[in-house]
Amino acid sequence: MESQLPKFLKEPEKYSRLRLLEALQELYLSIEMLKEGYSRNSASKLFLSWKALLSSIVVTNFGKIMETKKKEGKEDEIKWYMRIGYSAPTTGLIGIARDLENLGFKGLVNLTTAMLGIHRYAYNGLDEDISPFHSRSEAIISIKGLIKAEVEIVGSMKFGDEEKELFEKIKRELNNI
Repeated sequence: MESQLPKFLKEPEKYSRLRLLEALQELYLSIEMLKEGYSRNSASKLFLSWKALLSSIVVTNFGKIMETKKKEGKEDEIKWYMRIGYSAPTTGLIGIARDLENLGFKGLVNLTTAMLGIHRYAYNGLDEDISPFHSRSEAIISIKGLIKAEVEIVGSMKFGDEEKELFEKIKRELNNI
């Protein structure tokens, strides 16, 4: 029976840790790109970091999410989480953030909404019909604030030596943006 489990459920701690490491790597790259003046690339990396972080949190709390969905009789959402939801796809981020908030994680829906704005900026620049920003400086201010918000969330998580070393490096680099 275990061999038929999805890969993320066979070794959830390992999967979650890898996604957390991915989130930290992308976050570091976001900071570096912002320091070099590449705001759209920074925004793209920040968004990828957010998706990886949400995936890590989902997998860590997968049992609680499934229990809640079963109580609510939401079999279609259980199937969705098993099929793809655990990976935090872009189209499901608001629902995932809401589910995590229902478990006690605060502010994730608002942060996810802001991250989706950053995502639009990364792909479309300052196109006035698509981008939530009217100037590059507005985008940079938001990117900096969202980086700091994500660092706060990550700081409350448990991680191993590799993640800890990268996290400390990220915190040092925050002073340079």
